[in-house]
Amino acid sequence: MKAVAARAAGALAAAAFAPVLFAATAQAESGGTVYFAAGSTNCSIASDGSLGCDYAVPQRMSYVTRGDAYIPVPFPVGQVVIDIPWLPAHPGLGGPSHTLPGGNPRLSDVKTGEGQWGPYIDYAGAHCESGFHGSFSCSSKGHTFGDWSGNLTATL
Repeated sequence: MKAVAARAAGALAAAAFAPVLFAATAQAESGGTVYFAAGSTNCSIASDGSLGCDYAVPQRMSYVTRGDAYIPVPFPVGQVVIDIPWLPAHPGLGGPSHTLPGGNPRLSDVKTGEGQWGPYIDYAGAHCESGFHGSFSCSSKGHTFGDWSGNLTATL
């Protein structure tokens, strides 16, 4: 009797955790694009490694040069994308939305791993992660952007 109960409990546990274990795979297979949210930021990564994020509140954005100079973008940015290999992360300027109707699943629900400060996702050569004290960053196609406390920076 105990063996039957143990097998039933094991099967029930496996069924309960299967959606969590395969969430990232299911997201990617449903159309080649993975959607996720990091706080109020909704992002997507396409199967070619292009990625973008929609910000609920537009952010101040600046570019950081190799000499650590900051070049501000002269307007608030509501969307940032990395979609062209020779172009750094840049404002989306009304491009396609990276938000699903009803909102995106949490990053922790589609994560492919757990870093020092929180969950991350690696998909199609792109990498996005939660960081220290609520920071968030993404990289793809040789370019990176990061957000912390309403300050969005991208490397040139």
